[in-house]
Amino acid sequence: MKTTGLIKTGLSLFIIALLLVFIILVKNVLIPLVVAMFLSYLMYPLVWGIERRGVNRAISILMVLFTVIVLIGVSTFLLSLRASNISIDFDEVKEQLDDKSISVQHIVKEKLGINGSTADYYVDEALDNIASSWQSEIGTFFSATTTTLFQIGILPVFVFFLLFYRTKTARFIFRITPREKRPTTLHILREISTVTTKYLGGLFLVVTILAVLNSLGLFIIGIKHALVFGVLAAFLNLIPYAGTFLGGFIPFAYVFFIDPNPFAPMLKIAALFVVIQFIENNLLTPNIVGNSIKINPLAIILSLLFANMVWGIAGMLVVVPVLATVKVIMRNIENLKPYAFLISDRGMEKHKIKMFNKRNSKN
Repeated sequence: MKTTGLIKTGLSLFIIALLLVFIILVKNVLIPLVVAMFLSYLMYPLVWGIERRGVNRAISILMVLFTVIVLIGVSTFLLSLRASNISIDFDEVKEQLDDKSISVQHIVKEKLGINGSTADYYVDEALDNIASSWQSEIGTFFSATTTTLFQIGILPVFVFFLLFYRTKTARFIFRITPREKRPTTLHILREISTVTTKYLGGLFLVVTILAVLNSLGLFIIGIKHALVFGVLAAFLNLIPYAGTFLGGFIPFAYVFFIDPNPFAPMLKIAALFVVIQFIENNLLTPNIVGNSIKINPLAIILSLLFANMVWGIAGMLVVVPVLATVKVIMRNIENLKPYAFLISDRGMEKHKIKMFNKRNSKN
């Protein structure tokens, strides 16, 4: 019996390893496919609303897709125009770095007792590297590679066919499911649709509100390119935990390099993002997104790290709804219920801080 158990465990690990290798090798196809699946859930209510009025399914999907593409294209174009102005400031950044290097060199010489010429050399090298790497990273961020263009270009195609063949896909799932398991399968599909639509729809609404709050706050503070930094910070917020820090750090670092007296605006930026993060955590997300995924923070952090290793930034963006989908499936399969409990937020209610846990619902 022990030998049989070891064989089953080894076989399971081998299958998981093969699956992981497959996911990594074909990530350039799977990434847009997974993103398209979640976009399909977001667009489905609009498509179904048009279909119910007697419009052909293909035409309904094309109408919604065209509208979404136009809105995204116009928004991206306008934001790109604003973002392109940031490159003008790099010469100014270099000048500010040179000015700041004087004070840094003074500290190195006076406080650490290092030879003046040696200190000048290493400080200049460090500042030059910072300036060049920052400009390089910004350029890389806004430039599209061939792979990225392929993934973006294939997205509408995947979305169209996922929405067009949705009933056929559902029928296929029911045909390969044993008859006695079909009620459970139907329940799982409906729950995944509800959870995914509620989570993603609420998330994008939160991002829109954050973009307005961030941009308005940075504009009031007097930060240049407030709209670009505000929108960028809002979209980075799609990455749980790390996204908020990155979104606030970008304007924080920009002010440090570009402003001759950066400390006052840096403090204002830090205070602004702390306040906005408090509003997002305690007002926006609980009331708009709610407890739709109900996954504990440790599971989310581990999944983010793993997704980053496998799929990079794209993996970090999609891993939470994927984890929520997996949890729904595990929760409805008897042998997998303990794993659903493990990654859920259940069982720790008495240890939660009440201010951040105003809504308690059964999972």
